[in-house]
Amino acid sequence: MGKLRQRKKAPKRRTNPIQRRLEQGAKEGVNGLPAPTPEQVTPVVDKLSSENPTERAWAAACVSTFILSDASTRKLLLSKGVVPILIQRLTDPQQEVRDESLGALRNIASVDNSVAKEYFTRNIMEPLSMLLPQISQTIDLVIKKAPIQDESDADRRKSIWDVTENFIYIIWCICEASDKYVKAINRMNIITFLTSFLLSGGQCPTRVIIAAGQCLNTLTDDNKDLLIEFRNNPQYVESLLNIVKNSNENILVQVLSCGSWDDETDAVAALNELLVPVLVKALDYDIQEAAVNTISAVKSGNVHLYQEESGNIAPKPKQPLTNEELYIQSVEDKLSITQLALELLADICVHDEDSEEDGIQDVDEAMMDEGEEELNPKEKEDDEEEDNDGIDEAIFGQTSSAVDDALIRSNPVLHAYIHQIFPHLIRLSTATPISFHQMDLSPLVTHGLVITHQRSLECLNNFLLAMNEVPKKFWFKEYKSDATQLWRWLFNLANEVASSKPQEWARDGILEIIISCIWALGRGLGQDIPLDHSDVGALCGTYEMIPRESMRIKIVGCLGPIAMRLGDINTNKVIGIFIMNLLNDKTTKPSVVIEALNLLFDVYSDASFDYDLPVFVQGAFLNNLKQVLSSIRSMVKSIDRRKNFDLRIRGDEALDNLNAFIKYKKNERNRR
Repeated sequence: MGKLRQRKKAPKRRTNPIQRRLEQGAKEGVNGLPAPTPEQVTPVVDKLSSENPTERAWAAACVSTFILSDASTRKLLLSKGVVPILIQRLTDPQQEVRDESLGALRNIASVDNSVAKEYFTRNIMEPLSMLLPQISQTIDLVIKKAPIQDESDADRRKSIWDVTENFIYIIWCICEASDKYVKAINRMNIITFLTSFLLSGGQCPTRVIIAAGQCLNTLTDDNKDLLIEFRNNPQYVESLLNIVKNSNENILVQVLSCGSWDDETDAVAALNELLVPVLVKALDYDIQEAAVNTISAVKSGNVHLYQEESGNIAPKPKQPLTNEELYIQSVEDKLSITQLALELLADICVHDEDSEEDGIQDVDEAMMDEGEEELNPKEKEDDEEEDNDGIDEAIFGQTSSAVDDALIRSNPVLHAYIHQIFPHLIRLSTATPISFHQMDLSPLVTHGLVITHQRSLECLNNFLLAMNEVPKKFWFKEYKSDATQLWRWLFNLANEVASSKPQEWARDGILEIIISCIWALGRGLGQDIPLDHSDVGALCGTYEMIPRESMRIKIVGCLGPIAMRLGDINTNKVIGIFIMNLLNDKTTKPSVVIEALNLLFDVYSDASFDYDLPVFVQGAFLNNLKQVLSSIRSMVKSIDRRKNFDLRIRGDEALDNLNAFIKYKKNERNRR
């Protein structure tokens, strides 16, 4: 069963909390900005190199606006080489030109993350390194309320928070693109700069604190060079820990501080006991009320979409935000912090990165030995309970196969997950009126709500995975009512999401993680799965409806525990036929075929199962497996080991197991 871990260079789970309303509007296509004509774009690009600094600043501001209009305009601007010109303008002698160019580069990155590679190859790190001390100095003057020296000083202070946010965003975008780029950012000595925003707290705008904290979290994720810096400068960790320990501190700053150091810097179990209460407190946000109030704010008519008059390409001056716009912005910020808290809580559940699983379960070794007696489902369950090697020490502290059951149950972190966090996860996963309906009413809030639902479900999935690994899987037994109600709730939520017909990114993302939760829950409930007559059909229907490989793997995984239920031969037959059809279909992806084979190995591992004779034997499954053996062998051999090493290894194992399984099932009944 796959554990949802945030990997350094895998696609990030973390949503971008500093992608403010204008950029998100561009992504959703609802910002209302008219697309300029090529005739309007060309003179703007030319004026970026004008001798007149006012024209250069105006041109950079226009580019910042144009880049958000539509894809064709962005392509035109990039084809005209605006990126290298804007990078050059970062060293312009005029402050306004530097500021507008930085904003334009930030907007480009906000709608096209791939541009980070060009930024780096165009040596953007050099001008950014020059800007860093300038920005730090101005912020220091603002915080200390030093007397204003002249008009230029006043202008710098007026724009400093926008400049800072843009600067951090670009740094963040670059560091997510490649490990090589992270090393260059490490050389900027930027940790002190980012940490200072957390330490300054109320003296900085919320949006900048979030930007700095999230960027710091990303930089410290699996960054060995930065880990060394933290060890050489223990005051960094000490300062962050002091923030976490201070109950009077802003919860936003506390949560950001929770994620800003590598786990290796401290004893993980003890650290989690400190962090979890802070993170739990951050979950106490009423998203239903926030959604209702957002609807009222938008319908008041005081929320604007930054529309430009037709034909007017000059950027308009910024207008003060209305109270309704300020409220919506506060919702965005609070959702960002809630999401980060959920991510950190999810990571605590699956702390051990070296033991990450990928959704492909190993075949039971008993099948590899024809002479070894197979176990029935109850005996298998007991056998799993005795194997505690997978217990996560991050939750339970130091454990072993002989771990004290009472000690685990009394662990404060585990207690918090069961009694505090679990109810929050259900509440935060529950759809609001604008989560999957009215998605265009306030796109950025809706986007934040959907991501919050997704993060909640990811945390729930990891909680269920952890509960599968504790001794005796006691949560599924002692909290059986919660577990069985959760099964029905997950299917109802999936039906709600699918029937509301939301945008594809929202539908697919939520459905896939719901299916992951069902998979983990099914493993824990085993014979106690409260199956409804429509559940299997819903899973198989989703498989056919959404051709998403990762989701299909999980759907097959979900069907395994369902099929292993005794006393329900008809359901087993439906699943068995479905799986055999997948194996016969030559268009089925190799990863799905491997998961399907592993399901068969587990489900039909023993002739004593009540469904084995009427389904596997009488359904001629063994003969079918012999017929598809050749095509599966060809499929496995076609996987390029250099490009897909892990998949090829799993394929080779599945093929070996299939040969052994065919031989085993052929002789199994003769031995009885």
